Amino acid sequence: MTNTSDPDQHHTGTGQTLPIRFTASGRDYARLWLRNLGLTLITLGLYLPFARAHRLRFFRQHTQVDGEALDFDGDGREMLRPHLLLCAVLLLYILIAHEMPLGAALLLLGALPFWPTLMLRSLRWRLAHTRWRGRRLAFHGDAAGARAVFLPAAAPLAVLLIGQALLAGPQAEFDDGGGWLVPALVSLALLALLALLPWLHARLSRYRHANFGLDAGAGTGPAAQAERTGLDASVEPRHFYRLHGGVLAGLAGALLINLLFATWIDTLLAAAPMLTGLLLDMTLLLALRAWLVAGTQTLLWNHTRSAHYRFACHLPLSRLLLLSLKNLLLCVLTLGLYWPHAVVATTRLRLESITLSRLPGTN
Repeated sequence: MTNTSDPDQHHTGTGQTLPIRFTASGRDYARLWLRNLGLTLITLGLYLPFARAHRLRFFRQHTQVDGEALDFDGDGREMLRPHLLLCAVLLLYILIAHEMPLGAALLLLGALPFWPTLMLRSLRWRLAHTRWRGRRLAFHGDAAGARAVFLPAAAPLAVLLIGQALLAGPQAEFDDGGGWLVPALVSLALLALLALLPWLHARLSRYRHANFGLDAGAGTGPAAQAERTGLDASVEPRHFYRLHGGVLAGLAGALLINLLFATWIDTLLAAAPMLTGLLLDMTLLLALRAWLVAGTQTLLWNHTRSAHYRFACHLPLSRLLLLSLKNLLLCVLTLGLYWPHAVVATTRLRLESITLSRLPGTN
């Protein structure tokens, strides 16, 4: 039941705002992170599904919506078989990739049709074991929709994998007249995948945000009815092309600057060129990642809604970028020990930038 005396709750023109808070501390997560890391290494990766379940439980139980924490009751056993299957495929690929590159490529192609199903199963597992006020979250997407998301990338990806295998294996000894064909096809396939990437991002985002839901709970009121979210039709692929275009422009600009001023930079940074260059590269990647994350999160949650709830998001790029740079600096200075604190701080910023409102007339 909502505590209307809570000063953090208020009514707006769109309904009652339900504040979202993240209450975890970096110290608490550091203990869990170290335990998960140690057990994963000791078991050669077999503990990973259980480590993931413990991590999800930690973050869910420290996420409060309208003053009440989420809960997670999954234990990782449901995801153990998919994890073992992926490990087996990866191990087999590593064993045959050097001697049989074409066979390794065909192995990956054979496994790719199962990837959407695994993604769907993971989404359902995460949400089905998450509860808020006694009601379970849900994912209502189906396997056909998951496969449709990635279908446009199937052909260029197949050409890329087989072409690279041919170039890496003994089949690479082409005659003089046709030696250009496979490299040309590989290049075209790579360009096609790069061109499709923003569109695929848009399709995956729509599939996810249009199928989140809240299962029926006890009672018969409107809030007790199962419902699904939706994504406004105004969210189009062009928005994602703009976001990805900014990333490509940043990478291209950095490459151009490096080419034009390579001699000057090498002279200026002669004292520690490798370390400084690495830090500059990481700073650039963090800036581009902050641009993509802030833009995507703001775009999607500002256009996600259900019959009874509305979402809004304001995640300033400047705040996310400054926090990312601070996290990078402290992780470097502590040789990575600050990582759990960085994860908690970033999660808090991203979660608390989202606003959830209950519409008028909803119990």
